[in-house]
Amino acid sequence: MENKKSKNTWLWVLAVVLTFTIVIYQRATGPTYPTKGEVQLGTEEIGYKLLRSHNTGMDAPVEIEVEDETVTGKLTYKRYKSYDDWTTVDMERVGGKLQAKLPYQPPAGKIEYKISLYKDGQEFILTEEPVVIRFKGVVPAPVLVPHIFFMF
Repeated sequence: MENKKSKNTWLWVLAVVLTFTIVIYQRATGPTYPTKGEVQLGTEEIGYKLLRSHNTGMDAPVEIEVEDETVTGKLTYKRYKSYDDWTTVDMERVGGKLQAKLPYQPPAGKIEYKISLYKDGQEFILTEEPVVIRFKGVVPAPVLVPHIFFMF
């Protein structure tokens, strides 16, 4: 009897550890996790974090922290898997950041975008492939909390 109880305890511990491991992995690699990286601009290394998920109903902010005021940027985007032309907008400098906005889309709408930084006439593209951002509807807390609770 003691052996069976011990085995059940270990199975529960394993299940909990496995569940939390998967949750952490999903959180770190899932489709809503921002794309992160660095790009070298001369002697300065610029880190970036690009959104891949945003609530619908409001434009999605795109910000790159760049202290060097000689650096400029352009945001280029189009609806994902569309034949739309690419739209390019200049990023505005606000303090130590370059900023632009992606136009909001309906729920489940997607936009692919890329960012280019410019210094001394040279272009630096942040990502090899365009980043895809998905716009999602806001889920009310009374719906979301039970959903998460019953998953576990």
